[in-house]
Amino acid sequence: MNGNSIHAESGSGTLTTSVPVAAPVASATGVEPEFIAMPGPGQACPYSGLKRGALYALAREGVIRTVSLRRRNTTRGRRLIVLSTLKAYLRGLDVTQNKLE
Repeated sequence: MNGNSIHAESGSGTLTTSVPVAAPVASATGVEPEFIAMPGPGQACPYSGLKRGALYALAREGVIRTVSLRRRNTTRGRRLIVLSTLKAYLRGLDVTQNKLE
């Protein structure tokens, strides 16, 4: 085995796991958000699987757009990705690389 374990008890409905479980991407309403949070250090984007550094590089190149959400007169805040720009970039790659035009 690989060290990951899953244990289920029949009848009780209890399920425990030591395997990381990803949260669902879509909200309970099924409506996709306009902005998504930049993943934390060492984490990947739930929509694209890209790591934080790759997303910052795409933003620096102007490929995707981001906004900074912070309080007035503060230097730190939360960086958000404009999801439509990330999706458009990935769709463009799909068209180009798979010769879909």
